[in-house]
Amino acid sequence: MATGDDTVFVNPPLRKAPHSVYLRKGGLEGKGQVNNLYFACRDCKTYIDAGYRWAYWQLEEAGIVVRGEEVNVEAVLAARDYWNPPQDGNSRWLCEEVFPPLRKFLHDHKSHQVVFGEEDDFAPPGDEYFDWMQVGYQPIPTPRYLVDVLGIKSWEQVHEYMEKQKTPPPWWEVTWLGDPSPQEKGRQKFEELVRKKHGM
Repeated sequence: MATGDDTVFVNPPLRKAPHSVYLRKGGLEGKGQVNNLYFACRDCKTYIDAGYRWAYWQLEEAGIVVRGEEVNVEAVLAARDYWNPPQDGNSRWLCEEVFPPLRKFLHDHKSHQVVFGEEDDFAPPGDEYFDWMQVGYQPIPTPRYLVDVLGIKSWEQVHEYMEKQKTPPPWWEVTWLGDPSPQEKGRQKFEELVRKKHGM
C-alpha cells in the first residue's frame, strides 16, 4: 500500500525468522533483504520487535536510528510518522500488537543503552544468546523467557510447552549439532535460571 510519500507499507512477516545461534550466516540473506528488526537494551539483555519493514522505512531510512548503534530514545518516541501508520487493516498489527509494549519498553529503558537492529547486531553469537530475552510481539521463547515470563520450573513443562508451539525456536529443534547440542545448552541455561530464581 502506498502512503503518499512513496513508502510502501507491508503486512508483517507471515513467519518470523528467529535468531539461530548455531545456524546463522548461512548465505541465504540477500544484501537488500529486511529481516526482523528490534530495539534491544544491552543493560538488561532484553529486546523487542520494532515493526519489521515499517521500522526500516520510518526510522532507519529516515536517519532516526542506525543499525547496531545506540539510539536516541526520545527521538524515536518523537518520530510521528513511525507511530502513526495509515489506519487500515494493514496497520492493525502495529497499532494493536507491536506499539503498546514497544512504547512501554522504550520508556522503561530510556536511561539504558538501547540499540536498534537485527539480533546479530546486539546479541553475541554462541552460548551468550541464552542470556537474552525477547518481550512484546511474538517473543521467541529463550530459557530466560520460559523462566522469567512463563514461570516454568521443570524441563518436563518445557517439553509440554514446546510441543504446543507451531514454530519452536531453532535452539529447541537442533538436537544433533554439537556436543552439547543447542537444545542441551538451552536446558543447562534453563536449569541454572530455575536454581537462581527458586533455589531448586
